[in-house]
Amino acid sequence: MRVKFWGTRGSVPTPGPRTARFGGNTACVEVAADDGTRLVIDCGTGARELGAALSAEASRPLHLHLLIGHTHWDHIQGFPFFAPAYDPTCTLDIYSPPGLEGTLEGSLSGQMQYTYFPVRLTDLRARLEFHELGEGAFYAGGVHIQTQYLNHTAPALGYRLTVGGVTVVYASDHEPFWWPGTRYRSTGLLPHPGDQRHLAFLEGADVLIHDAQFLDREYPARRGWGHSPVEYVTEMAVRAGVRQLVLFHHDPAHDDRLIASITRAASRRIAAQGSSMEVIAAAEGLELRLPEQPVTAFMLQRGAEQPCCDTPYSARLLVAGGTADDLTALREALAPDGHRLLPLPPGLGVVAAVARLRPALVLLVAGGKLHDPLHAAAELRASAVGAKLPIVVVLRDDGPVRVAELLAEATDIVTQPYSAPMLRSRVRAWLARCGVRRRAARASTGRRHSEQRLPAIFADLPPRERAALLRDATTCQLQPGDVLCREGEPPTGVYYIREGAVQVVAHAPDGQEMLLATLPAGSMVGELAVLDQEPRTATLVAATRTVVDFVPGEAFLAGLQRSPRACLRLLRVLASRLRATDRRVGALTSGDLAERVARQLLRAVTSDGAEQPTAAALAAAVGVDLPQLERTLMLLEAGGFVRTDGQCVRVADLDGLLRFVLE
Repeated sequence: MRVKFWGTRGSVPTPGPRTARFGGNTACVEVAADDGTRLVIDCGTGARELGAALSAEASRPLHLHLLIGHTHWDHIQGFPFFAPAYDPTCTLDIYSPPGLEGTLEGSLSGQMQYTYFPVRLTDLRARLEFHELGEGAFYAGGVHIQTQYLNHTAPALGYRLTVGGVTVVYASDHEPFWWPGTRYRSTGLLPHPGDQRHLAFLEGADVLIHDAQFLDREYPARRGWGHSPVEYVTEMAVRAGVRQLVLFHHDPAHDDRLIASITRAASRRIAAQGSSMEVIAAAEGLELRLPEQPVTAFMLQRGAEQPCCDTPYSARLLVAGGTADDLTALREALAPDGHRLLPLPPGLGVVAAVARLRPALVLLVAGGKLHDPLHAAAELRASAVGAKLPIVVVLRDDGPVRVAELLAEATDIVTQPYSAPMLRSRVRAWLARCGVRRRAARASTGRRHSEQRLPAIFADLPPRERAALLRDATTCQLQPGDVLCREGEPPTGVYYIREGAVQVVAHAPDGQEMLLATLPAGSMVGELAVLDQEPRTATLVAATRTVVDFVPGEAFLAGLQRSPRACLRLLRVLASRLRATDRRVGALTSGDLAERVARQLLRAVTSDGAEQPTAAALAAAVGVDLPQLERTLMLLEAGGFVRTDGQCVRVADLDGLLRFVLE
């Protein structure tokens, strides 16, 4: 196996003389197995030089496996400059956990919109296959790959690669679950259960490439940023029995001299512990060669492992303790994943509440009525219903004595103030490990585009025309009440509704909201404003948990230019809407009943001391039955003249209603 470093820096590229030795490009590592399997781990700015080198090779066609730890910018910003992506003979299998706010494909596409880059994702000529991952195992060519969640501010995976008896572990962007510093190191202090799992993931690796962005003295001010101090990394590597440790993801503020000093100090610290492990700092151009064992028939046996994603959404979480502000903060942090937070029912203890509500995870928040989360965690762990249940304790401090007691109960710990993205990522990881399944909407198809994304009128267009209408599409997940766009805003794009429903709401002249329609999945909305470039005439609100694809206006118009069929279908839809509007307006303006109802309402309004008429009283006064009146009121309400509040009818636009009667 050959391992070569093309980008070693963390967070942001830092080129220049002060970083010339260890490199200034962001994360990118090439792994080549003896059987010809080629892997690229992360796609930071180092991917540009790697892509140029791969394109210069004579061998064709290329088949590359791109493993992305997570979709933060410093791990994907080199992808638009990766030359093999433009090669029509190249196949790129791209693997990553889904991001906090969208899909893997959407994240890569988002940075390649025309606003930021002149080439869109759909313009790339290589064959792209997207695979969203959770924890598990699969094969890429002849390389066996295990994945495990890291502790970061976004869902991030570590990769354990094994082939020919050689194991390389890549764990970039990982923060200790709990690290009090080397001054507290003691054989009696149990590690965090998250660190126990991390230790098992690293165990016995021939090469460990690990995030080592900070020093112990820097870490307290950077807690919650999602990166490791060097001292933690060396401690974990020694305990895991790693043969060679590569310090990676160098801090942008660390120059070559400091990185060299950090590496020497790490070597001394390891030697003082009696370990023979070698420590080096990742440097651009550094190449490691690891001899593989001869392949035997036994080693070629494989299971049916496939890339999979088990990201959990919409779980029931029990919250015990804390204040109202604590509960609000937790809801805001976890709401984007659709989790339902259940407060502790009055009169029930934690164990009884778990037995009744059957939550997928329990959050014990210090404060409020929960004075001792340690006792509550121990009691829950000792019960039948809580023995294997994920428990996360939110503490206001992390004093080592109390933390040690809590960790002894195999309970996760988050200290305040916590990072909301990190809490969200950690909850995702715990739920995924415990088998809480994701919603089917987010399941990876392995295709560049899913036909579910297109509205029904475009669904059976030829593939090239469908792709044109999906250019620069960004997937958005919405909770009930989330606003897509507001009335009066300039048009920015079109929404394709994949799941759920969207309400179309407009304001009557009196300022009251009026529901015009509820659009189901398969509908398209917002196209009229894009076509005539006038402000939005209505507000769009998610009626339920909803998934939409947003296509920028210029991309939508460009797609129409490429598809006469789509233009014709859109014209037919607009024509049918226009006819329906004509029928409503005709009924409203020419109907004698509408005029009689309007006159009766005007008389009621102008009468001194008159109350708002009820629908039944208005129907009796006009001489029609209630269903006839309700149909007429719907027409008057669509014109913004009246509003119905329960059984009462009131005038919303007096001047407009008067003009309607007079004209």
